[in-house]
Amino acid sequence: MRVGVLGGGRWGQALARLAIAAGHQPLIAYEGKKPPHILESTDRPADVPAACGLVFVATSAAELRDAVRSARPGPKNRVVVAGRGIEPATGKWLCDVVLAECDALRVGALAGPAPAEEILNGGLCAGVVASPFEALRKEVVAALHSRRYRVYETDDLVGVSVAGAAVPVLATMIGMATSLGGAGVGLHALVVTRGLEEVSRLAKALGGRQQTIAGLAGLGDLVAAQSGTNSPYARAGQALARPGTVKDAPPPPVGAARALMRLAEGVSVELPLIEAMVTIADRGADPVETVAELMGRRATVESR
Repeated sequence: MRVGVLGGGRWGQALARLAIAAGHQPLIAYEGKKPPHILESTDRPADVPAACGLVFVATSAAELRDAVRSARPGPKNRVVVAGRGIEPATGKWLCDVVLAECDALRVGALAGPAPAEEILNGGLCAGVVASPFEALRKEVVAALHSRRYRVYETDDLVGVSVAGAAVPVLATMIGMATSLGGAGVGLHALVVTRGLEEVSRLAKALGGRQQTIAGLAGLGDLVAAQSGTNSPYARAGQALARPGTVKDAPPPPVGAARALMRLAEGVSVELPLIEAMVTIADRGADPVETVAELMGRRATVESR
């Protein structure tokens, strides 16, 4: 099988390696002057959907629209978003952006705890493909499933999309909360569990399934996203907690947080942790005071 990948970064190269491990031939569309090492690639994005029925979009959420617009997949292509959930500038789901920018009819999303560097170094990982189209899901399993990478299926595209949008925000909040003076594993665990609970409520209100948030796309991806000293989300959170102390810290995912807040307001769901990040990053609120306010919220019933 020919497997197309839009995006020649580390994640795009990792997907190509997984396709090779599953016995297939990838083709990567890259930008810039430096093609991916060894892997077959092209600097003409339209070559990928012309040669490959199945196309993965392995760009950031902000870059996805331009990547799809340049490649122009058609009705014969199946397009799978291999990025996280939501377009920050518009609040649109990435699969909806794909449908708006090309003539592809069947789309899906790939998510889960699969760090690109681990895959490129031969690590073992797993993911979940979400789509309402069973044939697309089966094709993704055939394209990527191997002894290196297990692929599970779900038809809950909404739940996987919500999880993908929320994981970077929650991972950043974990990095921030655990970098405050006096914080420990108790606060870490609190942010993980209550963050996933509020995201589960949002997923359910939007038509997704709460179980999806407890699976690979939600809990699994969050474990990977906030782990390790080099996690960009952990570093972004540390920079929020201690401004000016983290060298070259990436910006926090405020665009995704704002988009989630807008969605939550439309279905009357409270997202206190995600709202807290917006308050800190956008409005300059003091992190210690913000966490104190969260801790002082009215007691309630768990999983409600």
